[in-house]
Amino acid sequence: MYELKVVVSKVMGVCTAEPPMAPGDYVTVRNGGIRIPEGGYICAWALNSLLPVITPKEREIAEAEDQDWMWRVHHVQCPDPGGRVVFRIERAGKVEVGPQETVNAVSCMEVETPQRHVSGGGSPGVLRDLRVAVEEVRGKCTSGMTAGDHFTLRGGRLYIPAQRHFCLYALHAALPFLPAKQRVLHEGDWLRDAHHVICPDPAGNVIMRIEQAP
Repeated sequence: MYELKVVVSKVMGVCTAEPPMAPGDYVTVRNGGIRIPEGGYICAWALNSLLPVITPKEREIAEAEDQDWMWRVHHVQCPDPGGRVVFRIERAGKVEVGPQETVNAVSCMEVETPQRHVSGGGSPGVLRDLRVAVEEVRGKCTSGMTAGDHFTLRGGRLYIPAQRHFCLYALHAALPFLPAKQRVLHEGDWLRDAHHVICPDPAGNVIMRIEQAP
């Protein structure tokens, strides 16, 4: 497997994130976990376009270059046709991962925090800031996530605490619900009282809670 650096190489339109993403902004991916440098963030919508390409890029491509299109893919652009933020995916080095390697052995939650479920209330036109936190690990998380690991979504900007990581596959499970959860949900909407998401790995069973950010 390879460690990846995903860096903004150019912005061909106007990035609407606030502050906007700029050339040189980056995140790293190692063994299925995404890390963001202190003070940095990544646009959640751009991340949605990156995720399908990141997972194969972490791995060896056994097929010949003329047989697999993945050899040719080094750039991904965000889904906003007015923004056109272009990311370059670079291999930063090879990662030797043993079966017992634990990527994240220490929980980032040192004290129990009260749950702040996102209800359907709120002011129309005002986006809520959300926190998606690991509430429970019922199986064995191969990414090493533990209770309290989390990311925060403020507007369209996704933040992960410095020196921490969040599993890409668990993140992918939560992302589709977040734009709706940021907004007012009316009585009768099934998503209004849906506060939990489970990761796609049936052996991991990582339960994540979607709550209002403090």
